[in-house]
Amino acid sequence: MARPSPLPKATDVLTSRDPGAGAQGAAAAPTSLWRHRDFLLYWFGQTVSRGGTQVAELVLPLAAIYLFEASAGQLGVINAIAFAPYLLVTLLAGVWIDRSTKRGILAVAELGRIVALGAVAALTLVDGLELYHLYLVAAVMGVCAVLFDVSGTAYLPSLIERDQLLDGNSRLQGSIVVTQAGGPALGGVLVSLASAPAVLAASVISPIASLAALFGIRHKERPPERPERRDTFAEIGESLRFIARDRYLRFLVVRSGVNNLFFMARTTILPLFVLDVLGMSSALLGLVLAAGAVGALTGATLAKRMALRLGPGRVIAFGYGGASLAQIILPLTMGPTPLALAMLLTMFFVSGTLMTIGNTNVATFQQMVIPRRKIGRVVAGMRTVTWGAMPLGALLGGWLGSVIGIRETLFVTATGFCLSALWIALSPIAKLRTMPEPPEED
Repeated sequence: MARPSPLPKATDVLTSRDPGAGAQGAAAAPTSLWRHRDFLLYWFGQTVSRGGTQVAELVLPLAAIYLFEASAGQLGVINAIAFAPYLLVTLLAGVWIDRSTKRGILAVAELGRIVALGAVAALTLVDGLELYHLYLVAAVMGVCAVLFDVSGTAYLPSLIERDQLLDGNSRLQGSIVVTQAGGPALGGVLVSLASAPAVLAASVISPIASLAALFGIRHKERPPERPERRDTFAEIGESLRFIARDRYLRFLVVRSGVNNLFFMARTTILPLFVLDVLGMSSALLGLVLAAGAVGALTGATLAKRMALRLGPGRVIAFGYGGASLAQIILPLTMGPTPLALAMLLTMFFVSGTLMTIGNTNVATFQQMVIPRRKIGRVVAGMRTVTWGAMPLGALLGGWLGSVIGIRETLFVTATGFCLSALWIALSPIAKLRTMPEPPEED
Protein backbone atom coordinates (compact mmCIF):
# COMPACT_ATOMS: atom_id res chain seq x y z
CA MET A 1 0.00 0.00 0.00
CA ALA A 2 1.51 3.29 -1.14
CA ARG A 3 2.03 6.01 1.43
CA PRO A 4 3.31 9.58 0.97
CA SER A 5 6.98 10.12 1.57
CA PRO A 6 8.20 11.88 3.58
CA LEU A 7 5.56 11.38 6.26
CA PRO A 8 3.67 14.49 7.42
CA LYS A 9 4.55 16.25 10.63
CA ALA A 10 2.70 15.23 13.76
CA THR A 11 1.02 18.62 14.02
CA ASP A 12 -0.19 18.31 10.43
CA VAL A 13 -1.69 14.90 11.11
CA LEU A 14 -3.50 16.02 14.20
CA THR A 15 -5.05 19.05 12.50
CA SER A 16 -5.80 17.63 9.05
CA ARG A 17 -9.38 17.03 7.99
CA ASP A 18 -10.88 13.89 6.55
CA PRO A 19 -14.11 15.01 4.87
CA GLY A 20 -15.90 11.71 5.19
CA ALA A 21 -14.53 10.68 8.54
CA GLY A 22 -16.83 12.18 11.09
CA ALA A 23 -20.14 13.63 11.93
CA GLN A 24 -18.94 17.16 12.50
CA GLY A 25 -18.09 18.13 8.90
CA ALA A 26 -14.84 19.10 7.28
CA ALA A 27 -15.12 22.83 7.83
CA ALA A 28 -15.98 22.83 11.51
CA ALA A 29 -13.40 22.98 14.27
CA PRO A 30 -12.92 19.62 15.98
CA THR A 31 -15.31 19.11 18.87
CA SER A 32 -13.90 18.09 22.22
CA LEU A 33 -14.91 14.51 22.88
CA TRP A 34 -16.07 15.54 26.33
CA ARG A 35 -18.75 17.58 24.51
CA HIS A 36 -19.32 15.03 21.74
CA ARG A 37 -22.69 13.59 22.76
CA ASP A 38 -22.68 10.68 20.33
CA PHE A 39 -19.16 9.58 21.24
CA LEU A 40 -19.97 9.75 24.95
CA LEU A 41 -22.99 7.49 24.40
CA TYR A 42 -20.86 5.11 22.35
CA TRP A 43 -18.11 5.11 24.96
CA PHE A 44 -20.63 4.46 27.74
CA GLY A 45 -22.18 1.58 25.81
CA GLN A 46 -18.80 0.02 25.05
CA THR A 47 -17.72 0.29 28.68
CA VAL A 48 -20.83 -1.19 30.31
CA SER A 49 -21.08 -3.94 27.69
CA ARG A 50 -17.45 -5.00 28.09
CA GLY A 51 -17.72 -4.83 31.87
CA GLY A 52 -20.78 -7.07 31.92
CA THR A 53 -19.16 -9.48 29.48
CA GLN A 54 -16.06 -9.78 31.65
CA VAL A 55 -18.25 -10.53 34.69
CA ALA A 56 -20.15 -13.18 32.72
CA GLU A 57 -16.96 -14.79 31.39
CA LEU A 58 -15.69 -15.34 34.95
CA VAL A 59 -19.04 -16.41 36.41
CA LEU A 60 -19.84 -18.88 33.62
CA PRO A 61 -17.22 -21.46 34.71
CA LEU A 62 -17.99 -20.72 38.37
CA ALA A 63 -21.63 -21.64 37.72
CA ALA A 64 -20.45 -24.91 36.15
CA ILE A 65 -18.32 -25.64 39.23
CA TYR A 66 -20.89 -24.76 41.89
CA LEU A 67 -23.95 -26.29 40.19
CA PHE A 68 -22.55 -29.28 38.32
CA GLU A 69 -19.15 -29.92 39.95
CA ALA A 70 -17.54 -29.46 36.54
CA SER A 71 -14.15 -31.05 36.00
CA ALA A 72 -11.10 -29.28 34.65
CA GLY A 73 -11.81 -30.86 31.26
CA GLN A 74 -15.35 -29.52 31.24
CA LEU A 75 -14.11 -26.06 32.17
CA GLY A 76 -11.65 -26.31 29.31
CA VAL A 77 -14.52 -27.09 26.96
CA ILE A 78 -16.38 -23.96 28.11
CA ASN A 79 -13.33 -21.77 27.53
CA ALA A 80 -12.58 -23.39 24.17
CA ILE A 81 -16.17 -22.85 23.01
CA ALA A 82 -16.08 -19.23 24.14
CA PHE A 83 -12.95 -18.41 22.11
CA ALA A 84 -13.55 -20.74 19.14
CA PRO A 85 -15.57 -18.10 17.20
CA TYR A 86 -12.42 -15.99 16.84
CA LEU A 87 -10.96 -18.81 14.79
CA LEU A 88 -14.11 -19.98 13.03
CA VAL A 89 -16.30 -16.97 12.23
CA THR A 90 -14.19 -13.81 12.45
CA LEU A 91 -13.22 -13.69 8.76
CA LEU A 92 -16.80 -14.23 7.60
CA ALA A 93 -18.03 -11.67 10.11
CA GLY A 94 -15.57 -9.10 8.76
CA VAL A 95 -17.00 -9.38 5.24
CA TRP A 96 -20.55 -9.09 6.59
CA ILE A 97 -19.61 -6.04 8.64
CA ASP A 98 -18.07 -4.28 5.64
CA ARG A 99 -21.33 -4.83 3.74
CA SER A 100 -23.52 -3.51 6.57
CA THR A 101 -23.90 -0.52 8.85
CA LYS A 102 -21.56 -0.97 11.78
CA ARG A 103 -24.00 0.30 14.40
CA GLY A 104 -26.54 -2.27 13.19
CA ILE A 105 -24.05 -5.10 13.78
CA LEU A 106 -23.27 -3.74 17.26
CA ALA A 107 -27.01 -3.87 18.02
CA VAL A 108 -27.24 -7.46 16.74
CA ALA A 109 -24.36 -8.47 19.03
CA GLU A 110 -26.06 -6.91 22.06
CA LEU A 111 -29.38 -8.56 21.22
CA GLY A 112 -27.60 -11.91 21.08
CA ARG A 113 -26.13 -11.36 24.53
CA ILE A 114 -29.53 -10.33 25.89
CA VAL A 115 -31.12 -13.52 24.57
CA ALA A 116 -28.34 -15.78 25.92
CA LEU A 117 -28.19 -14.24 29.40
CA GLY A 118 -31.98 -13.85 29.55
CA ALA A 119 -32.30 -17.58 28.86
CA VAL A 120 -30.07 -18.26 31.88
CA ALA A 121 -32.35 -16.14 34.03
CA ALA A 122 -35.46 -17.94 32.79
CA LEU A 123 -33.97 -21.42 33.23
CA THR A 124 -32.73 -20.54 36.72
CA LEU A 125 -36.20 -19.43 37.77
CA VAL A 126 -37.74 -22.76 36.71
CA ASP A 127 -34.78 -24.78 38.05
CA GLY A 128 -34.07 -26.11 34.57
CA LEU A 129 -30.48 -24.98 34.02
CA GLU A 130 -28.17 -27.76 32.79
CA LEU A 131 -24.47 -27.89 31.97
CA TYR A 132 -25.06 -28.02 28.22
CA HIS A 133 -26.99 -24.75 28.51
CA LEU A 134 -23.78 -23.13 29.74
CA TYR A 135 -21.97 -24.52 26.69
CA LEU A 136 -24.58 -22.89 24.45
CA VAL A 137 -24.31 -19.58 26.32
CA ALA A 138 -20.53 -19.65 25.92
CA ALA A 139 -20.92 -20.21 22.16
CA VAL A 140 -23.42 -17.37 21.69
CA MET A 141 -21.38 -15.00 23.84
CA GLY A 142 -18.27 -15.84 21.81
CA VAL A 143 -19.95 -15.09 18.46
CA CYS A 144 -21.38 -11.85 19.85
CA ALA A 145 -17.93 -10.85 21.12
CA VAL A 146 -16.50 -11.25 17.60
CA LEU A 147 -19.25 -9.11 16.07
CA PHE A 148 -18.97 -6.50 18.81
CA ASP A 149 -15.18 -6.16 18.69
CA VAL A 150 -14.76 -5.97 14.91
CA SER A 151 -17.77 -3.75 14.19
CA GLY A 152 -16.83 -1.43 17.08
CA THR A 153 -13.36 -0.87 15.64
CA ALA A 154 -14.82 -0.23 12.18
CA TYR A 155 -17.56 2.10 13.50
CA LEU A 156 -15.44 4.61 15.40
CA PRO A 157 -13.83 6.32 12.33
CA SER A 158 -17.31 7.12 10.99
CA LEU A 159 -18.49 8.55 14.30
CA ILE A 160 -15.66 10.99 15.05
CA GLU A 161 -13.13 12.84 12.94
CA ARG A 162 -9.64 11.73 12.03
CA ASP A 163 -7.91 14.14 14.40
CA GLN A 164 -10.08 12.85 17.28
CA LEU A 165 -9.22 9.18 16.81
CA LEU A 166 -6.28 9.17 19.22
CA ASP A 167 -8.39 10.79 21.95
CA GLY A 168 -11.26 8.41 21.28
CA ASN A 169 -9.08 5.33 21.30
CA SER A 170 -7.39 6.50 24.51
CA ARG A 171 -10.72 6.47 26.28
CA LEU A 172 -11.82 3.18 24.75
CA GLN A 173 -8.53 1.44 25.52
CA GLY A 174 -8.78 2.65 29.10
CA SER A 175 -12.26 1.15 29.33
CA ILE A 176 -11.11 -2.12 27.77
CA VAL A 177 -8.25 -2.71 30.20
CA VAL A 178 -10.25 -1.48 33.21
CA THR A 179 -13.10 -3.88 32.43
CA GLN A 180 -10.69 -6.74 31.72
CA ALA A 181 -9.18 -6.28 35.17
CA GLY A 182 -12.14 -4.96 37.14
CA GLY A 183 -14.84 -7.19 35.62
CA PRO A 184 -13.46 -10.48 36.96
CA ALA A 185 -12.75 -8.87 40.34
CA LEU A 186 -16.34 -7.61 40.52
CA GLY A 187 -17.67 -10.98 39.39
CA GLY A 188 -15.77 -12.76 42.15
CA VAL A 189 -17.20 -10.40 44.78
CA LEU A 190 -20.76 -10.74 43.44
CA VAL A 191 -20.57 -14.54 43.44
CA SER A 192 -19.55 -14.41 47.12
CA LEU A 193 -22.71 -12.38 47.82
CA ALA A 194 -25.17 -14.24 45.58
CA SER A 195 -25.32 -17.44 43.54
CA ALA A 196 -23.35 -17.75 40.32
CA PRO A 197 -26.47 -18.27 38.14
CA ALA A 198 -28.07 -15.17 39.67
CA VAL A 199 -25.00 -13.06 38.87
CA LEU A 200 -24.86 -14.53 35.37
CA ALA A 201 -28.52 -13.68 34.80
CA ALA A 202 -28.09 -10.17 36.20
CA SER A 203 -25.31 -9.55 33.67
CA VAL A 204 -28.06 -9.04 31.08
CA ILE A 205 -28.34 -5.47 32.38
CA SER A 206 -25.11 -4.46 30.63
CA PRO A 207 -26.09 -5.30 27.03
CA ILE A 208 -29.50 -3.72 27.61
CA ALA A 209 -27.83 -0.48 28.73
CA SER A 210 -25.40 -0.64 25.79
CA LEU A 211 -28.25 -1.17 23.32
CA ALA A 212 -30.09 1.83 24.73
CA ALA A 213 -26.95 3.94 24.30
CA LEU A 214 -26.61 2.82 20.66
CA PHE A 215 -30.21 3.80 19.93
CA GLY A 216 -29.55 7.19 21.50
CA ILE A 217 -26.76 8.09 19.02
CA ARG A 218 -28.06 10.73 16.58
CA HIS A 219 -25.31 10.50 13.97
CA LYS A 220 -26.58 8.80 10.84
CA GLU A 221 -24.01 6.36 9.63
CA ARG A 222 -23.60 6.42 5.87
CA PRO A 223 -24.51 2.97 4.50
CA PRO A 224 -21.63 1.28 2.66
CA GLU A 225 -21.74 1.44 -1.10
CA ARG A 226 -23.05 -1.72 -2.64
CA PRO A 227 -20.43 -2.84 -5.15
CA GLU A 228 -20.90 -5.62 -7.63
CA ARG A 229 -21.56 -8.83 -5.71
CA ARG A 230 -18.30 -10.62 -4.96
CA ASP A 231 -17.44 -14.03 -3.65
CA THR A 232 -17.15 -13.95 0.15
CA PHE A 233 -14.03 -16.09 0.22
CA ALA A 234 -12.42 -13.90 -2.44
CA GLU A 235 -12.93 -10.91 -0.13
CA ILE A 236 -11.44 -12.86 2.77
CA GLY A 237 -8.42 -13.71 0.65
CA GLU A 238 -8.07 -10.06 -0.33
CA SER A 239 -8.04 -8.98 3.32
CA LEU A 240 -5.40 -11.55 4.25
CA ARG A 241 -3.21 -10.50 1.31
CA PHE A 242 -3.62 -6.87 2.34
CA ILE A 243 -2.29 -7.71 5.83
CA ALA A 244 0.56 -9.85 4.50
CA ARG A 245 1.71 -7.17 2.03
CA ASP A 246 1.51 -4.21 4.38
CA ARG A 247 4.93 -3.64 5.92
CA TYR A 248 3.39 -2.49 9.21
CA LEU A 249 0.28 -4.61 9.72
CA ARG A 250 2.05 -7.96 9.30
CA PHE A 251 4.43 -7.08 12.13
CA LEU A 252 1.53 -6.04 14.36
CA VAL A 253 -0.35 -9.27 13.68
CA VAL A 254 2.61 -11.49 14.56
CA ARG A 255 3.37 -9.50 17.70
CA SER A 256 -0.24 -9.57 18.93
CA GLY A 257 -0.61 -13.28 18.21
CA VAL A 258 2.50 -14.17 20.20
CA ASN A 259 1.59 -11.77 22.98
CA ASN A 260 -1.94 -13.13 23.33
CA LEU A 261 -0.69 -16.72 23.31
CA PHE A 262 1.47 -16.09 26.35
CA PHE A 263 -1.05 -13.70 27.92
CA MET A 264 -3.69 -16.42 28.01
CA ALA A 265 -1.15 -18.96 29.28
CA ARG A 266 -0.29 -16.56 32.11
CA THR A 267 -3.93 -15.75 32.82
CA THR A 268 -4.81 -19.44 33.07
CA ILE A 269 -2.37 -20.14 35.90
CA LEU A 270 -2.36 -16.73 37.61
CA PRO A 271 -5.07 -17.67 40.16
CA LEU A 272 -3.16 -20.82 41.09
CA PHE A 273 0.03 -18.80 41.54
CA VAL A 274 -1.57 -16.15 43.74
CA LEU A 275 -3.83 -18.44 45.77
CA ASP A 276 -1.74 -21.60 46.09
CA VAL A 277 1.92 -20.66 45.58
CA LEU A 278 1.82 -17.27 47.34
CA GLY A 279 -0.97 -18.23 49.76
CA MET A 280 -2.98 -15.06 49.23
CA SER A 281 -6.76 -14.69 49.38
CA SER A 282 -9.14 -14.20 46.46
CA ALA A 283 -9.75 -10.65 47.72
CA LEU A 284 -6.05 -9.84 47.27
CA LEU A 285 -6.18 -11.37 43.79
CA GLY A 286 -8.98 -8.94 42.99
CA LEU A 287 -6.88 -6.08 44.38
CA VAL A 288 -3.96 -7.06 42.14
CA LEU A 289 -6.20 -7.10 39.07
CA ALA A 290 -7.60 -3.72 40.07
CA ALA A 291 -4.06 -2.29 40.02
CA GLY A 292 -3.95 -3.14 36.33
CA ALA A 293 -7.18 -1.21 35.84
CA VAL A 294 -5.73 1.86 37.53
CA GLY A 295 -2.67 1.56 35.33
CA ALA A 296 -4.89 1.39 32.26
CA LEU A 297 -6.55 4.68 33.17
CA THR A 298 -3.15 6.24 33.64
CA GLY A 299 -1.96 4.95 30.28
CA ALA A 300 -5.07 6.24 28.52
CA THR A 301 -4.37 9.78 29.75
CA LEU A 302 -0.72 9.63 28.65
CA ALA A 303 -1.09 7.97 25.23
CA LYS A 304 -1.71 11.06 23.11
CA ARG A 305 0.78 13.25 24.98
CA MET A 306 3.56 10.70 24.55
CA ALA A 307 2.74 10.13 20.87
CA LEU A 308 3.05 13.85 20.17
CA ARG A 309 6.36 14.06 21.98
CA LEU A 310 8.05 10.86 20.83
CA GLY A 311 6.17 9.86 17.70
CA PRO A 312 3.83 6.85 17.39
CA GLY A 313 6.53 4.32 16.50
CA ARG A 314 8.68 4.99 19.53
CA VAL A 315 5.63 5.08 21.81
CA ILE A 316 4.35 1.73 20.54
CA ALA A 317 7.78 0.11 20.97
CA PHE A 318 8.24 1.72 24.40
CA GLY A 319 4.78 0.77 25.63
CA TYR A 320 4.97 -2.86 24.54
CA GLY A 321 8.62 -3.22 25.56
CA GLY A 322 8.11 -1.80 29.05
CA ALA A 323 4.93 -3.79 29.66
CA SER A 324 6.69 -7.00 28.60
CA LEU A 325 9.76 -6.41 30.76
CA ALA A 326 7.48 -5.81 33.75
CA GLN A 327 6.21 -9.40 33.40
CA ILE A 328 9.55 -10.65 34.72
CA ILE A 329 8.52 -9.39 38.16
CA LEU A 330 5.69 -11.94 38.34
CA PRO A 331 7.67 -15.21 38.62
CA LEU A 332 10.19 -13.46 40.90
CA THR A 333 7.47 -12.56 43.40
CA MET A 334 7.97 -14.27 46.76
CA GLY A 335 8.53 -13.56 50.46
CA PRO A 336 6.12 -12.33 53.13
CA THR A 337 2.64 -11.40 51.92
CA PRO A 338 3.18 -7.60 52.17
CA LEU A 339 6.32 -7.80 50.03
CA ALA A 340 4.77 -10.19 47.51
CA LEU A 341 1.65 -8.04 47.29
CA ALA A 342 3.72 -4.90 46.70
CA MET A 343 5.59 -6.61 43.86
CA LEU A 344 2.37 -7.78 42.23
CA LEU A 345 0.68 -4.39 42.53
CA THR A 346 3.70 -2.67 41.01
CA MET A 347 3.93 -5.14 38.15
CA PHE A 348 0.24 -4.97 37.20
CA PHE A 349 0.09 -1.17 37.49
CA VAL A 350 3.18 -0.63 35.32
CA SER A 351 2.12 -3.26 32.82
CA GLY A 352 -1.42 -1.86 32.58
CA THR A 353 -0.11 1.67 32.04
CA LEU A 354 2.41 0.83 29.32
CA MET A 355 0.28 -1.75 27.52
CA THR A 356 -2.58 0.75 27.21
CA ILE A 357 -0.21 3.38 25.80
CA GLY A 358 0.91 0.90 23.14
CA ASN A 359 -2.58 -0.42 22.35
CA THR A 360 -4.08 3.07 22.03
CA ASN A 361 -1.55 4.16 19.44
CA VAL A 362 -1.81 0.86 17.55
CA ALA A 363 -5.62 1.11 17.38
CA THR A 364 -5.36 4.65 16.00
CA PHE A 365 -2.65 3.58 13.55
CA GLN A 366 -4.81 0.76 12.17
CA GLN A 367 -7.82 3.01 11.69
CA MET A 368 -5.67 5.49 9.78
CA VAL A 369 -3.90 3.10 7.39
CA ILE A 370 -6.68 0.61 6.57
CA PRO A 371 -9.07 1.80 3.81
CA ARG A 372 -12.49 2.49 5.29
CA ARG A 373 -14.34 0.32 2.77
CA LYS A 374 -12.42 -2.78 3.87
CA ILE A 375 -11.65 -2.02 7.52
CA GLY A 376 -14.13 -4.59 8.83
CA ARG A 377 -12.68 -7.58 7.03
CA VAL A 378 -9.05 -6.49 7.46
CA VAL A 379 -9.52 -6.06 11.22
CA ALA A 380 -11.34 -9.40 11.25
CA GLY A 381 -8.37 -11.03 9.52
CA MET A 382 -6.03 -9.60 12.14
CA ARG A 383 -8.30 -10.69 14.99
CA THR A 384 -8.49 -14.24 13.65
CA VAL A 385 -4.76 -14.58 14.26
CA THR A 386 -4.36 -12.43 17.34
CA TRP A 387 -7.42 -13.58 19.30
CA GLY A 388 -7.41 -17.05 17.80
CA ALA A 389 -4.14 -17.66 19.65
CA MET A 390 -5.87 -17.32 23.02
CA PRO A 391 -7.51 -20.77 23.31
CA LEU A 392 -4.16 -22.27 22.34
CA GLY A 393 -2.53 -20.16 25.06
CA ALA A 394 -4.99 -21.47 27.65
CA LEU A 395 -4.09 -25.05 26.73
CA LEU A 396 -0.38 -24.18 26.77
CA GLY A 397 -0.56 -22.60 30.21
CA GLY A 398 -2.46 -25.53 31.71
CA TRP A 399 -0.08 -28.07 30.19
CA LEU A 400 3.11 -26.24 31.22
CA GLY A 401 1.77 -25.65 34.71
CA SER A 402 1.19 -29.36 35.22
CA VAL A 403 4.49 -30.43 33.64
CA ILE A 404 7.14 -27.94 34.78
CA GLY A 405 5.37 -26.09 37.62
CA ILE A 406 3.50 -22.82 38.12
CA ARG A 407 6.42 -20.46 38.78
CA GLU A 408 8.49 -22.02 36.00
CA THR A 409 5.60 -21.52 33.57
CA LEU A 410 5.49 -17.83 34.48
CA PHE A 411 9.16 -17.52 33.52
CA VAL A 412 8.26 -19.03 30.13
CA THR A 413 5.36 -16.62 29.63
CA ALA A 414 7.51 -13.62 30.62
CA THR A 415 10.06 -14.70 28.01
CA GLY A 416 7.32 -14.94 25.42
CA PHE A 417 6.10 -11.43 26.23
CA CYS A 418 9.62 -10.05 25.79
CA LEU A 419 10.09 -11.81 22.45
CA SER A 420 6.87 -10.25 21.13
CA ALA A 421 8.09 -6.80 22.20
CA LEU A 422 11.51 -7.36 20.62
CA TRP A 423 9.77 -8.21 17.35
CA ILE A 424 8.14 -4.75 17.32
CA ALA A 425 11.33 -2.98 18.41
CA LEU A 426 13.13 -4.42 15.35
CA SER A 427 10.25 -3.71 12.94
CA PRO A 428 9.61 -0.70 10.66
CA ILE A 429 6.87 0.41 13.08
CA ALA A 430 9.43 1.48 15.67
CA LYS A 431 10.91 3.90 13.12
CA LEU A 432 7.66 5.81 12.50
CA ARG A 433 7.79 9.41 13.71
CA THR A 434 4.26 10.42 12.67
CA MET A 435 0.97 8.75 11.84
CA PRO A 436 0.66 8.17 8.09
CA GLU A 437 -2.04 9.82 6.02
CA PRO A 438 -5.02 7.68 4.95
CA PRO A 439 -4.61 5.62 1.76
CA GLU A 440 -5.45 7.34 -1.52
CA GLU A 441 -8.39 5.02 -2.11
CA ASP A 442 -10.06 6.50 0.98
